[in-house]
Amino acid sequence: MLNINPQGKKLILSIDGGGTRGIVAAAMLAELERMTGKTCSELFDLVAGTSTGAIIAAGIGLGLSAQELLQDVYRTRLPDAFRAQPRGIWLYLRYLLGGMRNLYDLRPFLEALGPLAAGKKVGDFNKPIVFMTTRDVRTANTYYIVSSGPGAKLFKDWPVSGAVGASGAAPIYFPPVLGNFIDGGVSVNGNPCFAATIEALEYIKNGFEPGNVIHFSLGTGYSPRSYGEGEAGRLWLYPWIRYVITQTLDDTALQQVFITRAVYGNRIDFRRYNPYVETRNVEDVLGISLAGRPDPSQIGSGLESFGADELALLEEIGRVYAQKADWTEPGYLPWLDSGPDKGDGRDGGHPLPTILAADWAGFEAVG
Repeated sequence: MLNINPQGKKLILSIDGGGTRGIVAAAMLAELERMTGKTCSELFDLVAGTSTGAIIAAGIGLGLSAQELLQDVYRTRLPDAFRAQPRGIWLYLRYLLGGMRNLYDLRPFLEALGPLAAGKKVGDFNKPIVFMTTRDVRTANTYYIVSSGPGAKLFKDWPVSGAVGASGAAPIYFPPVLGNFIDGGVSVNGNPCFAATIEALEYIKNGFEPGNVIHFSLGTGYSPRSYGEGEAGRLWLYPWIRYVITQTLDDTALQQVFITRAVYGNRIDFRRYNPYVETRNVEDVLGISLAGRPDPSQIGSGLESFGADELALLEEIGRVYAQKADWTEPGYLPWLDSGPDKGDGRDGGHPLPTILAADWAGFEAVG
């Protein structure tokens, strides 16, 4: 059995937001459970998440295995919640007639989570500690919902399903919870790794001390949103809005990785795992056949991507990547690998950001 913590250190798990692609992270964790012979609630001491990551974090806090989350939440409950709502032209017609406020009702989403947390409050979480984020539009502040430490008394009576719903209430898609709380990713916390590290080491403490912490940060898959030479000059409003939102989420997620390593790199063992879901990488590096299957880089661009074939492919990507990644390597990053020639990308992770040489021929400065 794989032992990811031979020295018995405190383990933190943080999971990014990402809508449908939360199944990638859940599949990675299901595979990790298989390899270690332990559930995530047994492995980790603190589990943090934003949006879809909050669903996983709360589920682990309730004692569910990652495999149960895959089956009960991502394959069954969430798809049913979205299928129960208008689709296609009827979805957008309702959006227009509803004053262009939100695409989906919140109730089916909350009802999908409710049976998993019936009667449970944030204060009921014990082991692991659970940490989630949401943003209050009244104060423009991000709230760090936590079940232990100095901040716990502020959130102990929040219902678990309500807290998870607040963390995932993405503007345009859902109305704010209680009219005030929106997706915790509407800030820099779509990847909550830095916030969770601060909470553990600076506030909770209780064993979360320098030299005694391993932090596993999980992405939900990196998709390159790139355009060909000069193509950006022909984009109209909707593609630009979609690009700005999705690219900002990806950039801030990576930024949080770099900040966490810069601030805490000498005090904790920080590890990042995130598969690269570009078509060639999925086929050539992860070895997954895409013949007759959806384009993995396009799945999850909207919350409605809950087709059985889409979910099956995302789950397979998460499982294969988890098998190839090195869960024991200190300081592991997705552009490294566990092979003898480290850095050649054999693990199929998010590639190292590159700088392209710009072609300035014909450019004339103004002013």
